[in-house]
Amino acid sequence: MPASATLHVLQTTTTQGCPTYQTNLVVIRVDSTPHEPVNTMVGTAVVTIFHVTYPDGSPVILKPQTASFLWSGKSGQKEFDNVPVTTAGLPGYYNYTATLSSDIVQATGQGVIAISVVFCSCSDGSDNRGPTGNVNSIITSDSTDNSQVATNPVTTTTTQIGPIITSQDVLLLIAALLIIALLLLVILSRRKPKRK
Repeated sequence: MPASATLHVLQTTTTQGCPTYQTNLVVIRVDSTPHEPVNTMVGTAVVTIFHVTYPDGSPVILKPQTASFLWSGKSGQKEFDNVPVTTAGLPGYYNYTATLSSDIVQATGQGVIAISVVFCSCSDGSDNRGPTGNVNSIITSDSTDNSQVATNPVTTTTTQIGPIITSQDVLLLIAALLIIALLLLVILSRRKPKRK
């Protein structure tokens, strides 16, 4: 995280609905690449970096190293449960990589899709869980993150094979053959017969 960034920590303890031992985990940053306004084509890998902390701001080591993610768009949503994540180099930062598929676009609709870390899907192995709600870049207090992916329309191309020779081509071919036949008749009729 850049030195100039301000860390806003939500002071949360245990929350009803997300069973936890001592305190709930907090997701304070969710950032996807590529992100809006860049249009992302189906088949493109989308990498989402998210930052998990305790309410005091100290980083969380995920155990197991999984989380769940929700892709939400104007027409619906698609959830991916217990997806393996990798460390992103800094304590508490994790990478989630997924390929934008036509299934995701069909489920969410065209346009902007927000990627969220799902409610209560992160754990530190000591029965502390979080976040206490679905978290994406719209919800975090970090103004530099962006977990919104813009999608191109799903296009299907159809190739229509038409007739190789059209009826107009047939008429032109018949006319050309008639002209050739007439020319041959004229040439043959002008020839003088050979004498023996």
